[in-house]
Parts: sequence; C-alpha cells; structure tokens
Amino acid sequence: MARVLIPVYFDYASTLCYIAWRIVSDLERELDFEALWKGVPISMRDPKTRAGRELGPREHEKVMMVATETGVAVVPPPRWLASEDALEGAEIARDAGVFAAYHRAVFEAAFEQRADIGSAEVLAGIAEAAGIEPRQFLADIEARRMAPRIAEYKREADRFSALGYPTFMLGDFPLTGIQPADTMRLLFERYIQRREQEPGN
Repeated sequence: MARVLIPVYFDYASTLCYIAWRIVSDLERELDFEALWKGVPISMRDPKTRAGRELGPREHEKVMMVATETGVAVVPPPRWLASEDALEGAEIARDAGVFAAYHRAVFEAAFEQRADIGSAEVLAGIAEAAGIEPRQFLADIEARRMAPRIAEYKREADRFSALGYPTFMLGDFPLTGIQPADTMRLLFERYIQRREQEPGN
C-alpha cells in the first residue's frame, strides 16, 4: 500500500512553517505518511510580508504564542526573510531527488543558524551539501526555471482556499496553522485511516 500523501503549502519565510516542519518531521516517521511540501511565497499574497520589513509586535507575539503551545523553541527573525529563490531551489532539489536534505538545511539555516537564505551564496552551499552541482543550481535560479511551478502551487492553493501558512490539505479540507504534536497526530491519524479504508487501497 502506498504511503498517504499530505500536501502542505508553506513558505521558508514563515516561522510558523518552521515549527510545522519540526512537528511534521517527527509525525511522518511515526505515522508513515509523506508530507508533500509545496512552496508559495507569502509575499505573493500579502505585501506587508515583503523581505526586509520588520516583524510587528503582533506578528512576533503570535509566533511566540504558537512556539509556547507547541513546545518548539524558536525565536522569529526580526525581519521578513527573502524566500523566493529558496523555494525555487527546493523544486530543483526535488527534481534531483534530494528534496528532504535541502528542505531541512534551508529551515535550519534560516531559523537555527540565522543565515540569510535570500543569499545566492548561502543557497548554493546548501544545494552543494545536498548533492546538487552549485553552478548549475545558481544558473537555474537566475533563469527562474522553477518559477512556473511555484506559480502553479499558488494557483492550487488559491483553488483550495489554502490561504494560511502552513496549510495542510486533508483531502479537500484545508487545515490552516500548526497545533501541538498530540493534536496534529490525532488529525493525521483520522485522515490516514479514512484514506486507507477507501476502495482500492
């Protein structure tokens, strides 16, 4: 039986998506499903999230509240991160078969190492460590080779009303935001059980 896929619309610029990644990575191993991460830049929807703008007090407070509720220790960057190149890089990594390594490294760079994931040099280093030839990676980023795929993810997310970050697609139901691991485990277990009981599975 194939593993159940759960699409997740996300952005590397979002601290809440980092928290989601931390929780979902553990649950993937425990429940044997696969999260299908699809990057949609927040800045495409909300101009206030443009790279370099300082996080407002309410934005910071929201993140810290979720971090406390979920038990994931993280402090949001003081400014919104540039993420478009990193998201396109994730699709290059997907096609190269090294998405998981690249994905992990970008989140760790942004939220644990405080590296600038908007920097081509930083992304090329992440790509090379994941097994991608860095010069070709940079050429593909400069040519915006994966921009059409990112645009398609946005159209998908819009069709599904997946407007928050992150948004998990449990069938046709968009689950927006991240909850503590126990709550996410329960929601995912129920969805996986339903999928496995469907005819043909």
